[in-house]
Parts: sequence; structure tokens; C-alpha cells
Amino acid sequence: MLDPVKKEYLENGGERFIVCAADQLELALDEFVDEYGEAPDVYVLSEVEKEVVGWKAPKTCRYSAEKPAYILL
Repeated sequence: MLDPVKKEYLENGGERFIVCAADQLELALDEFVDEYGEAPDVYVLSEVEKEVVGWKAPKTCRYSAEKPAYILL
């Protein structure tokens, strides 16, 4: 279940997140910590898309052309 604060953040157009394919999760974790200075919450992207009505996730992984599996917030 998505944290209510993070859900509201996405609903309001928040851009501080990374979506990635399963095989790129470690890279995404490292980049998130480097970029934002804190550890992210990691969610299964398909579950987040069900919870956040009207929000559209990027269609590809940040690091490859693969379909993303996770979102780091």
C-alpha cells in the first residue's frame, strides 16, 4: 500500500521519483540516494498505478527501453 503522503505527492504532479526495470533496481537505489540524499521507498509500479487514479507512469525504465517494474519515491 502506497504511503498517503507519497500518493498525494504523485497526484499533485510530483517529479521526484525513479521508475526502473527489475534488473536496474540497484542502480536506481544508488542514484536516488546520490540525487536526493535519502533512501527511497520502493513500490511495485503496477500497484501504484492502480492506487493513484489519473497518474501516468513513464512507459520505459530510466536506464533502458524495458518496461519499468518499480517506482522509487
